[in-house]
Amino acid sequence: MTDTTLAMQPAKEPTVSRFLDALARYDFDELEACLAPDVWFRALLPRSVHESNTAREAADAYRSWYGSASRFALLAAEQYTMAGRRFLSYRFKLLPPWAPEQWHVIEQAGFCRVKEGRISRLDVVCTGFHPAEEEIAVQPMLRGAA
Repeated sequence: MTDTTLAMQPAKEPTVSRFLDALARYDFDELEACLAPDVWFRALLPRSVHESNTAREAADAYRSWYGSASRFALLAAEQYTMAGRRFLSYRFKLLPPWAPEQWHVIEQAGFCRVKEGRISRLDVVCTGFHPAEEEIAVQPMLRGAA
């Protein structure tokens, strides 16, 4: 039996970093600019699957999921290369409109491909909205604040 280790490269890919930064800043226009015009976007959600084939549709999905939150803060983000694809994950908290006094935590993780400085494919899995069980020690970013 041979012991094989897959090489994971931790260096940050600039386009993925821009995407994560845009999400952290709650900047859906910049998030859209990180995506190829014909991006293949798939998201496995707790109750459905979302697919789209344009940057606008993909960014609109993020807007519809998170855009109405009154407050938003990125808690963690990670990226690395695994077998030629880029892994990314991000966890954040927000105050959703249906529970404006209760922080909710969401995490998404998946893989993407970058071509010519834009994300050309993005596949993510989402945990859904989960009430935070304790106060999370991060100053929340006001919606839309830079």
